[in-house]
Amino acid sequence: MNLPKIKGKKLIRYGLYLVGLYLLIVIFPALLYHREVNPLPLPSKYLKGVYHVHSNFSDGSGSLEEITRAARQLNQDFVILTDHGNPNLLSAQSTTWLNNVLLIGGSELSLNAGHLAVFGFKVPPFRFPPEPQEAIDDINRDQGVSFVSHPFDDKIPWTDWDIREFSGIEVFNSYSFARKTGLLRLLKFPLQYLFNKRYALLNTLFYPKRNIEFWDSLTQKGKYLAIYACDAHAVLPISRSLKPHFPSYQAMFDIFNTYVKIDRDLNRNPHESAQIIKSAIKRGHFFNVVEAIAPANGFEIHFIDQAGNIVETGDSTPIASGHIHLRLPFDFETDIVIKRNGDIYQKYSHNLKKDRVFKVSEPGIYRTEIFVSENSFKKIPWILTNPFFIGTEYPGHPRTKQLISTLLVNSENYFSIETSPLSNGTAHTRQLSRFKWLTTFTYELIQEPEHDDFWSALTSRKRYDFSNHTGFSFQSRTETKCRFWIEFRTLTDRGEIWYRHSFLAEPDWNSHSIPFHKFQIIRGPDEKPDLSAVYAIFISINNAIAYPDTRGALQLKNLGMY
Repeated sequence: MNLPKIKGKKLIRYGLYLVGLYLLIVIFPALLYHREVNPLPLPSKYLKGVYHVHSNFSDGSGSLEEITRAARQLNQDFVILTDHGNPNLLSAQSTTWLNNVLLIGGSELSLNAGHLAVFGFKVPPFRFPPEPQEAIDDINRDQGVSFVSHPFDDKIPWTDWDIREFSGIEVFNSYSFARKTGLLRLLKFPLQYLFNKRYALLNTLFYPKRNIEFWDSLTQKGKYLAIYACDAHAVLPISRSLKPHFPSYQAMFDIFNTYVKIDRDLNRNPHESAQIIKSAIKRGHFFNVVEAIAPANGFEIHFIDQAGNIVETGDSTPIASGHIHLRLPFDFETDIVIKRNGDIYQKYSHNLKKDRVFKVSEPGIYRTEIFVSENSFKKIPWILTNPFFIGTEYPGHPRTKQLISTLLVNSENYFSIETSPLSNGTAHTRQLSRFKWLTTFTYELIQEPEHDDFWSALTSRKRYDFSNHTGFSFQSRTETKCRFWIEFRTLTDRGEIWYRHSFLAEPDWNSHSIPFHKFQIIRGPDEKPDLSAVYAIFISINNAIAYPDTRGALQLKNLGMY
């Protein structure tokens, strides 16, 4: 049987038809999409801005001028900068008014457990430590804000959930979600972005089920907030040489917005104004909006308890009855979901009422998700509010007390000094009483011109058996607040392994009890320490935790085991 031959020109024509049909299928939804119309102005007690932005201080493409100009074009009030570093000094010290936008300096810390976005802190005279709880504690000392970045990211997930007293988690992170989207959507993205930036970026999102469920579980343990993160870079690193500058800052700032309710007006002092916004976010007086679906100007939510007290999101009341009041002054339909302790409490679909009241009659953690009923992205939570903690109290977190069972220092020559070639150090140990010894460690860090590392250390190189103990315990004091390392090394037939943990010394005596299981491996195979084969102890300071030309004196007392 002879099949008719299709001529080359006809084959090309059919191919072009198929390509045209495919392009139509890809482009047509983007051309049709428009966000819902909301002409209302932003109420005076609210500010609108973006959180989690990278500049050319780290891996972003733009300057502060470009970033704030993009925000101003969208009538946004603030931008929270979070460039990589521990901290990124340029980013952390960038709080200023620029292009009539308040730029709030911060950093995204790279820690042992993942990334932590922080802002609203006083830049310390040392680098933040790699241990997550210690970094969070440093931020909290200045009443700063700390959100776990992209907690379940495929590439850089968060791995330590024993932490406490951080501000919350990112339930949406645009960069992380884009990497999780399917291959087909990614292939469509550049073309759709060309015709409709909002549609293309929204098409990389999906309901953040795992993140939200985990956040709900966190709120059962304490006050933890949720935030939408732009994670804007304005660069797409396809390869080392190919890094196109898109999606743009303006396109990204048009996706996720943070609406903050402030208690007083901003002024031209950028640090005072940043403090107002930081305090509101730390309290949970904000809600999250997918701005590309619709602006949320005019949205209001609060809880009124039975005694008539008005409770804002993020706040608590001991009175377990009242009602949640929603203000929804929109001309489009919304789907309202009230959740209690993570479960659906009340639900209302296709709402067009400007005001809704939901009765509360039992204690719990209540929050709201709002969806736009007829939007193409109606399954994405357009508005996500932070919780009301109604009739709920959480116990404080007890602090670990110093525990000592065996003292280690027992002679004036217990420690020796080891330093990099240019750095300096001295050790002086004296006996205070029969069982108490005081060691003074003076140090000076000098940057090495030919080496990346520089350090100064107290060293005790001898065999130890710590197998019957839990960790180190000691007291510390220094003239200027600074972080140091305590380190032990093991040597077995499997090789040499170094384990390290940081501690903070301050002008007042502080007690430390650090369990061995909290130490991180910095050299050698990844395995639990053989505590019977310890051959050295170090107390040190280096460029991983301090800056060049750092100098001072550290005092140690009662170094021992528990």
